[in-house]
Amino acid sequence: MISTTERPRGAIAPWSPLKAIVVGGLLAGLCDMSYALIWFSGVKGIPWMKIPQSVAGGLIGKSSFSGGMGTVILGLGLHWLVAFIWTTIFVIAARRFLPALLRNPFPTGALYGAWIYFFMYWVVLPLDAMHTKPHFAPWDTWLTGLFVHMFAIGLSISFSASKMESSRA
Repeated sequence: MISTTERPRGAIAPWSPLKAIVVGGLLAGLCDMSYALIWFSGVKGIPWMKIPQSVAGGLIGKSSFSGGMGTVILGLGLHWLVAFIWTTIFVIAARRFLPALLRNPFPTGALYGAWIYFFMYWVVLPLDAMHTKPHFAPWDTWLTGLFVHMFAIGLSISFSASKMESSRA
């Protein structure tokens, strides 16, 4: 006989908030860096090392481009740190204040991804060490970036967080 406190055989345990943050952050960071490398290096022809070095440039300025593999590694580390921060914000907000976010991962993830995109490009980047000015041009980069943030990064975060919904009961 199965007691009411036991999970049925074959049931999957809900994720802990830590697991949701780790999985969501890893996936979001992977999606974002993959897009950046494919789009900017593959399509736009920018040397691949400059992509993570530009992330490091947010902390140390334009000298990041002459830092070799050291600034590539720094940029990758900072990139994933930002992905984990955005995921942590979503998980905490959903668990403490807006549990509906966990029940509707598709629309909330897409909206959250758009929020991340606009916040990064219109608040964070203008304040970084390279003083990037916000812009909408070129349009192809703006549209692909928004699409990836909505449907890859935002959804990675929201679907990972939604795996812990039943743990709120």
